[in-house]
Amino acid sequence: MSDALTEEFFAEVSDKYYPQVLEGLGHLSEGDVAGGIEILSRPLHTIKGVTGFMPGFESASSFTHAVESFLKKLQSGSLPHSADNISLAAHGVNSIFAVIEQIRDLGAPDKAEMDAVCEVLEAASGGGAGQAGPAGESCLKVEQVDGRAVVRITTARVHRKHHRDQIVGAIITQPQETPVVLDLTGVKTFGSSAWEDISTLAGHWSISVRGLAGAARETFHASDMDTVLAVMQAEAATGEAS
Repeated sequence: MSDALTEEFFAEVSDKYYPQVLEGLGHLSEGDVAGGIEILSRPLHTIKGVTGFMPGFESASSFTHAVESFLKKLQSGSLPHSADNISLAAHGVNSIFAVIEQIRDLGAPDKAEMDAVCEVLEAASGGGAGQAGPAGESCLKVEQVDGRAVVRITTARVHRKHHRDQIVGAIITQPQETPVVLDLTGVKTFGSSAWEDISTLAGHWSISVRGLAGAARETFHASDMDTVLAVMQAEAATGEAS
């Protein structure tokens, strides 16, 4: 997708907006949440407005609005300034630029990836996977083992949306330089939709899987996930991928 308006917009993104975003993200990483969001709000508001009027970029405007809403909740104090929420905020902001570049280069954004980010932001804001009650019961535990984040699935069957949201949320809150091991030891079935959600993150996080067996293993291979995720030995999270 290339025309004069698009070229002018991306020139502004490169020369003006992205440097401002990097400055804002720098403040966030240093714990200056209010200052960081104040800096981020200006370029993001402009990007939201401009993409809303650019043919083909409307989805980027809606996505930017969702990220802005999360930032505003952080700024107002309605969400805690936890490390997880700060990491989510930064990932959401970076995802905006991934989305507009996908539209420019491919003609459309990766909708599954956008939806995954929006779902995790919604869950962290108090909806979805964060709700109490049976639908929101935790289906996993996260442990740090030898520099890896091991996400241990504690339910035997992973099919429901709140399961997928929790798994995506557990991955997306890890620093991107931290390898993630998805431990499915004891999991009997693992839905193809869950694999699809995880696959959208594989380009940003190094994700391996261990403990595959039975129907969960069959769905993994049927979904061609072996071309996206490494399979590890079940005995140890630090083993070599096979």
